[in-house]
Amino acid sequence: MNHLGTFIAFYRPGLVRFEMRSVLLCFLLVFGLLTPVYGQQPKAITNSIGMKLVLIHAGSFTMGSPAADGRKEETPPHEVTISKSYYLGSYEVTQDQYEKVIGSNPSRFNGSKYPVERVSWDDAVSFCQKLSEMPEEKAAGRRYQLPTEAEWEYACRAGSTTSYSFGDTAESLGEFAWFGENSEQEPHPVGEKKPNRWGLHDMHGNVWEWCQDWHADYTSDEATDPQGPIRGLHRVYRSASWEVDACDCRSATRGCCLPLIRIHEIGFRVAMSLPAKKPATASTK
Repeated sequence: MNHLGTFIAFYRPGLVRFEMRSVLLCFLLVFGLLTPVYGQQPKAITNSIGMKLVLIHAGSFTMGSPAADGRKEETPPHEVTISKSYYLGSYEVTQDQYEKVIGSNPSRFNGSKYPVERVSWDDAVSFCQKLSEMPEEKAAGRRYQLPTEAEWEYACRAGSTTSYSFGDTAESLGEFAWFGENSEQEPHPVGEKKPNRWGLHDMHGNVWEWCQDWHADYTSDEATDPQGPIRGLHRVYRSASWEVDACDCRSATRGCCLPLIRIHEIGFRVAMSLPAKKPATASTK
């Protein structure tokens, strides 16, 4: 049987149309003429005020530190599961970004790319709410909030189990953080130091960062998406600041104070819930 006879013998109209369509789709994808959308989230986004956020995938980790390695408030270590992926600011919120949303700059150390500081917990929450209501953010379905303490430490560790995201000793801390030994007693523009493995800068220094939770002592119980107690006296802050010692820059370091306090060592970074999924489509450019 010749080639034409073979084709006629196995010809099925629906099958041929399917095969031709598959070849066409492959051609368009290879040459960049078609953009597939599979419901996957981008690894990083830049929002309407120039804020870069990176995708943090769901996972589990050991939160806190053993008594021999840290302080009492960091114990006992306990297993935590973050069940949903989320976005987290690659940098601390800058004074320029804060002013775009709030209209004023409360910081003591002025500079557009410096982290905003001298903000209370309530100020930080208000920023997140107002940013969420900005037209472009609202249209994109983006909702901003402070990270929970568990989300913050999970992102800081970036898969590590060591005292710092880069190892157990502070020898390399100056490459990743502004702290008491290298800061000249002031904060610095965000992003000047190396990021951790997940693309987050200044997680070990520059300014402390407000978290969502009320402060509470840890327990040894496993937890999934812990939110902290429903009420309390002090709100948690994490990271470290430009004036502390290296031992206070560890991934497990935690602090707390009254939510109305405004001091020049505390700022924040934002988290963002994943936007609601849209139906999978394929669109041509």
